[in-house]
Amino acid sequence: MKKANLLLATMLLALSVASFAQPDMKETVAMIKTNLLQSKEKVKQYAWIETTKTYIKGELKSTKQNQCYYSVDGQLTKVATGASEQAKTPGGLRGKIAAGKKEEMADYIAKAVEKIKAYLPPAGEKIQQIYGAGKVSIQILEPNKKFKLSFPDYMLQGDVLAISVDKTAQKLMALNVSTYIDKPEDKVVFDVTYKDLPDGTQYPVTTSLVAAAKDLKIVIEQSGFKKGAGL
Repeated sequence: MKKANLLLATMLLALSVASFAQPDMKETVAMIKTNLLQSKEKVKQYAWIETTKTYIKGELKSTKQNQCYYSVDGQLTKVATGASEQAKTPGGLRGKIAAGKKEEMADYIAKAVEKIKAYLPPAGEKIQQIYGAGKVSIQILEPNKKFKLSFPDYMLQGDVLAISVDKTAQKLMALNVSTYIDKPEDKVVFDVTYKDLPDGTQYPVTTSLVAAAKDLKIVIEQSGFKKGAGL
């Protein structure tokens, strides 16, 4: 009897500790939505540099750089700078074959970049919808402080959007997406790291997309933020 009571007490204690370590899901989702909305509006006050590097089979193939800002009508504007570079294509028959493959890859890269744009920034209403359907799962990264919330079927059937948060600091830390370009077997994953500007605005400092089937990696970096150069 004593052993049974001890076992029951141990189980209750474990459940209590696990419950205490978990954040309030509703509150955490609300924090994510608020942070995304506030940062989306605040970043319109800035201008910054966006650098996109494309790697194929581990080799850097191109570097594109844009000056980014929001126009008076609220539209994101990107102007190419002089820092863009493209790998040269060989001449002759070999060059024609390479050019054909290059064009095909360029189309795929364009789709991959559009895919990133489709998920960034995450839409608060979609996050709320998935939470309301009871489909959100949570992983404890650091007890009582850091957590990862996963939102399945965020945009496509079978995809997963995961957001890591520092609940204590009320900040986003990272975002991870597992999705696909055209078909489910055409899987791509990308990881986003967030950083804070002095006024608390959060932005994706680095976004890294990997398409293993194409030996493709795209890295987008945001830097050089200057306030007062936007709207």
